[in-house]
Amino acid sequence: MPRRGLVLLGTFVKPDGPYALIRGSNGRITRVRPGDSVGGLRITGIESGLVHTNRNNRPGRLRIAGE
Repeated sequence: MPRRGLVLLGTFVKPDGPYALIRGSNGRITRVRPGDSVGGLRITGIESGLVHTNRNNRPGRLRIAGE
């Protein structure tokens, strides 16, 4: 698993909506939902094994490491 940058650890769907667990470069794990921000990225969507992001109007994605 990468040690630098943001790492997607998992995605989950609950009755109140999807969320994801992301580990930051400092090792801290954060639970995020669409609309949240982490590490300068805005979370725009969450799918199984995938988080859609946006930074400065540039879309991006985080995938679970190893998938």
